[in-house]
Amino acid sequence: MSGNSVVVFWSLKDCPIPESLNPGSVCANIKKALEKKGFDGAVLIKAYCDNETFSDELFANYRDAGIDLLPVPAGGKTAREFKLMWDMLLCGVDNYKDFLLILDPLEAEFVNILFYLKVRGFNVILASPDNEVASESILRSVGSVWLSTSLLEQGNSDELSNIRITNFDNFNSPQDLEALGTVRLKIELQSRGMKCGGTLQDRAARLFLLKSTPLDKIPKKFLAKGKYVYKCS
Repeated sequence: MSGNSVVVFWSLKDCPIPESLNPGSVCANIKKALEKKGFDGAVLIKAYCDNETFSDELFANYRDAGIDLLPVPAGGKTAREFKLMWDMLLCGVDNYKDFLLILDPLEAEFVNILFYLKVRGFNVILASPDNEVASESILRSVGSVWLSTSLLEQGNSDELSNIRITNFDNFNSPQDLEALGTVRLKIELQSRGMKCGGTLQDRAARLFLLKSTPLDKIPKKFLAKGKYVYKCS
């Protein structure tokens, strides 16, 4: 990866700049995280926002930080994602191969675009808020998934895919799982397409089902509705 240029596509609406930071410091954190992963080439950052009024001073702050601020027409999240994905495909035509997306989980049709890029040799990293989690289809469609809050605030590349429990042998009861806490349990359940609400005890009991039951055999009443469907075609 040495010398490779990375194009960053960042949805400011989904992943805003932390209150204590500014465009310059966040830009530095993004570059630091990429350098830790071996990307030491040029970093091009495109930040997408709703068609809001930005002061000349704010625009200048983004420009001085080396960030290309791109207002998106009316249409909300779908319009932002469409514009972002279209720009990413155009960058692929221009021979860029490494992309970092900073936004919350994508709609299903955009996940299929990511898979299309992956099988054609592109490397896409997705950074999402830590109160969200990647679905199985997203994990298969990108190179890795990072926590966007950790990325923007500290320049860290903590991976959601590394959070998951792969072996339940050390958990002998739902009470053992309760020690993980409500947020971690939510991540574990949501990443598998299971319902993630309820109390700490509810979440632990639901996740403990996987100790004895494969995910594809879990009763539908424990699965969340409207989850992404992974498609290979």
